[in-house]
Amino acid sequence: STNQVLIPISTELLERRTKFSKDGYYSDDYPRYWNVLFYNRKTGESQLLTEDKIRISRIYAIRDEYEAGNKLMNKKILYEIGDIDFNKDKKLDDKDPEYLFSSEINGANLKRVSPINEDLQYFEVIPKSEQILIRTLRDINQDSIFNREDESIWYKAALQNTDWKIEEIIDSTKRKRIENLYFDQWLKKK
Repeated sequence: STNQVLIPISTELLERRTKFSKDGYYSDDYPRYWNVLFYNRKTGESQLLTEDKIRISRIYAIRDEYEAGNKLMNKKILYEIGDIDFNKDKKLDDKDPEYLFSSEINGANLKRVSPINEDLQYFEVIPKSEQILIRTLRDINQDSIFNREDESIWYKAALQNTDWKIEEIIDSTKRKRIENLYFDQWLKKK
């Protein structure tokens, strides 16, 4: 809103185009944003998005009147966040999965939307609804790496009151059927 100001907190010093972090080989392990400060211009109150260690790669908020018709985005801010050291290398970096999170417009109530231990690949807010289509990668071979050898999963997340209800759109049987159909139609030699 015009009273609510969202200020991403970065590790980059914009005037110098360098990272405010360790130099050397691991300097790219530091996130672009590691938190967000929310400031209410009307009340003067401010608060951080979280006290937890997170990597924020993207923030989605309504910026103009054109986007104001989106029912969900009038209530929520969405984030792509990494918060779990999935591969247990003692670093929270781009090799760990990212998740879809949401908060209220003022930064309160940060909640995970996408499933834990699956890497967010894509999401789309369904217009004029409080639903999101989400695609993730599930580490089916359990090698702690998300790549093309893993399974793509589609979900529908629906905001019900203040909680997210998430369900798979295509179950494992249908995914296998689609895979077999693709193989038969495109990969099988005639």
